[in-house]
Amino acid sequence: MSIRLGVVGAGIASRELHLPALMELKDLFTITAVNSRTRKKAEEFADLVGGKIKVFDSYEEILYSDDVDAIVLAVPIALNPEMIVAARTAEKPVICEKPIAASVKEGLSLLNLPGNSPVYIAENYRHIEVYTKASEFVREGRIGKPIIFSWLKWVDFGLDNKYVQTKWRQAPKHVGGFISDGGVHDIAALRKILGNVREVSGFSEKNLDYLGAENSVVFNMALGDGVIGNYSVVYGAPASLNRLEIVGTEGLLRVDKDEATIEIEAHGREKFYANNSDGFVEEFTDFYRVIKGQKNSLGSIREAILDLATVEAGLISANEKRVVIVDSLIVES
Repeated sequence: MSIRLGVVGAGIASRELHLPALMELKDLFTITAVNSRTRKKAEEFADLVGGKIKVFDSYEEILYSDDVDAIVLAVPIALNPEMIVAARTAEKPVICEKPIAASVKEGLSLLNLPGNSPVYIAENYRHIEVYTKASEFVREGRIGKPIIFSWLKWVDFGLDNKYVQTKWRQAPKHVGGFISDGGVHDIAALRKILGNVREVSGFSEKNLDYLGAENSVVFNMALGDGVIGNYSVVYGAPASLNRLEIVGTEGLLRVDKDEATIEIEAHGREKFYANNSDGFVEEFTDFYRVIKGQKNSLGSIREAILDLATVEAGLISANEKRVVIVDSLIVES
């Protein structure tokens, strides 16, 4: 029997990212209800889904509806913690879009929630095949021991971009605006491939006012086991690029997310093609398994906090002109 979902937030993520995935997973999930900031947006989403979808005027109503087994949260980032707490109080499993919170401090409050209903933080980059395969190749020793990495990302967000036009992103309450909103994706993938980041030395600039906060950063990072590298990103670039390169003792591994390819230059040259999935089908499939009792390893609160803490450490470093230890931000109260 499929799990009945209540969707909260009928914006871009729900319409364009989640809904297509859920339509592929009709054997696992059925959308039965929706709630959004305005009833009009909720009704428009219900029309997109089709069928008999209940439209609720409040989060509390949808949480305690007998027609809803689990909740999908896609709301402004600053609202995530209180809405996750409410779902746990209602004993409803919840999958919540990343980042987990506006800041690490706010996210830490979620680590020791009472109750047992699943809380799954939706980080689709942990499910994208090109990063999963890259992680496997590194673990297999295809380039020897990793030594250094470089991640270069250009994001061509102009004034007319749909995410830029989102009001809550224009005056962000979450640290670094798009730097954390998008950055946690990349850090999730980086940690999957190379492990946790130990410390960060960062530089940041705000070049474009319409993006709401810093739009370009360079984070120099030290990971465990002697790996160092840098993550450089600019939002508002005139072109797009998303490339990760890792140098090991025996070769080079290059990941191109946009092309969904991995190149290895070691004993010869090899090129691998991954599927170009955005990871949302895999993410919701994993959420289903967690609801059914599987361990939550890819969508856990702790993993999401570590992603955010790495980005926030870089932003703090840039502001305070010092190296920041990532674990120093993760002090549970």
